[in-house]
Amino acid sequence: MKKLMMIVYVGCVAALCGCTTNPVAFKASSAPVPVQGYTVTGSDVSAKSDQVWVFGLGGSLSQQQHEAFKTALGKANGADALVGMSIESHGFFFPPFFMMSSISVTGTPVKFNPPPAK
Repeated sequence: MKKLMMIVYVGCVAALCGCTTNPVAFKASSAPVPVQGYTVTGSDVSAKSDQVWVFGLGGSLSQQQHEAFKTALGKANGADALVGMSIESHGFFFPPFFMMSSISVTGTPVKFNPPPAK
C-alpha cells in the first residue's frame, strides 16, 4: 500500500510540473514619443532576465522585466527608447519546490529627434 501511495504522489507531482510561454505585453513604445518623432537607430534588440523561485520566494516579476528592458536598451548604443516592444514570460514549474522564470524583451531601438530650432 505504501508503494502505491508513493507512485500516486510522484504521479501527481509530475502532472503539476510543466513549462509555459505567455505574452506579457505588446507596447507601442517604452517611453512617450515626443511630437518631433524619432529615428530608428538599428535592428531589433532583445534581452532576458532569469530568476529562480524556491518555495514561492523570489524576486519581483516587475523588477525582472525592468532588468530585461534595461539590458536590451543597453545593447542599442545610445538609443532613447524601444518601439514595437514585446515582452514574454517563460517558466518551468515544479511545485511546490521551485519555479524558474525568464522574462524576454524585444524591440526596435530609436533615438528621439531634437526639437526644431526657433
